[in-house]
Amino acid sequence: MAGAGGLQWLLSQVKGPSEENIAEVDVADIISAIEFNHDGELLATGDKGGRIVVFQKGSSGIQNGDYNFYSTFQSHEPEFDYLKSLEIEEKINKIRWLHQRNASHFLLTT
Repeated sequence: MAGAGGLQWLLSQVKGPSEENIAEVDVADIISAIEFNHDGELLATGDKGGRIVVFQKGSSGIQNGDYNFYSTFQSHEPEFDYLKSLEIEEKINKIRWLHQRNASHFLLTT
């Protein structure tokens, strides 16, 4: 679908190279949360596997919509709540960037 200014928008619920056979996608790789930081320089995505991947705006600027890999980390691990006898999944439900007070970037995940 071509948008204004000749941009083409595509939707993918999975990080990584596009696959022709979507049935082979691991459930843990499905994106469950996404959030831009306050100035749009960084983009954080969370998946059902509890991973956070941070992307940084490319040098070509927002016109091209290019974001490049910046960092990744494991935010949540599966746990077991012994009081409720329930397994707590590692899925990322929400991401929030904290306001910057220095050169560091902080975010919260649930």
